[in-house]
Amino acid sequence: MIPRLDIRFPLRRQRVYWFGEKYKASPEEYLLNHARTGIVMALRAALPNGGRVGVVAYNCHTVANAVVNAGCVPVFVDVCADLRIDVESVPVDLYAIVVTNLFGIRNDVEAIRKRCPRALVIVDNAHGYGLPVEGDFTVYSINQGKFPALGEGGLLTVNGDRLSVKGKIDDLYSKLPAYGKLAQVKLFVSMLIKAIAYSRCVYWLTMRMKKSSKPEVHQEVVMKQMAPGIRRLYRAWLHTEEEEIAAQRANAAKIADMGYETIKSDNGFMAIIRTKDVAAAKADFAKRGVETETHFARCIDWTTEFGYKQGSCPMAERLTQELLMIPTYRKI
Repeated sequence: MIPRLDIRFPLRRQRVYWFGEKYKASPEEYLLNHARTGIVMALRAALPNGGRVGVVAYNCHTVANAVVNAGCVPVFVDVCADLRIDVESVPVDLYAIVVTNLFGIRNDVEAIRKRCPRALVIVDNAHGYGLPVEGDFTVYSINQGKFPALGEGGLLTVNGDRLSVKGKIDDLYSKLPAYGKLAQVKLFVSMLIKAIAYSRCVYWLTMRMKKSSKPEVHQEVVMKQMAPGIRRLYRAWLHTEEEEIAAQRANAAKIADMGYETIKSDNGFMAIIRTKDVAAAKADFAKRGVETETHFARCIDWTTEFGYKQGSCPMAERLTQELLMIPTYRKI
């Protein structure tokens, strides 16, 4: 069974974690423990008094939670059938908007800027590594299960001429705690355990023991600087970046030829199919030895806890019943 998430931690990466050379950030980059940390930092620096922030309704609860942790109010916007933001659903009076490139599908940032020209634009590339840097800020995730799937890490970049805001972010970043030696060991062990649980030789057992549980959507965002081991892994991975992205795109294209209606991802992070019978499609891929995932199928329940009103984003509500995601990180 090919697991739905890429959570590998082979011996060569284990060595790099402890002994590799660390990645050195540019002046515009901030190395963090999660992409959500970057969202909180950007909003706290740019909107110290809070404000209304646009968030895609079809999304992970961690994005809205980050907005709340920054002292702001999430305002949910809809998506189109291709999972890009429905620009017409974006309120023109927002203070900021988090533009999430879902599954590596690139949004039209310039159209969103024209819609709400005064709004700060934070591009959420947690799924969009390899897409162009856009917006006032961009955040990335390199957590296990993302792309690149390296470990507990994220990046924030400050784009353009925002020196005053950059100064505030510099100050916030300098106050973030670093990983101590014990925390680095704990992170290493947790990554190794996850990798073993998701390895193909044992995954068919562990997946049977998984229990679906409701996540705590209201949580304090734990903010840290990136662990030294993850910095080492990231530097080493950059040497294979183009090759890895090309492989993703090739695998996504192969799935697109299987006869299903697909939504094209710009970086191939996952292959997305749209179907009226999600259960049958899941069963079909299970026969092929591939686990699939209905990502964000419960997103409306999550957003409701942040003030979402039923019917506000009809396409997002509809797509929760029609989309299935297939991993592309290994050959199928």
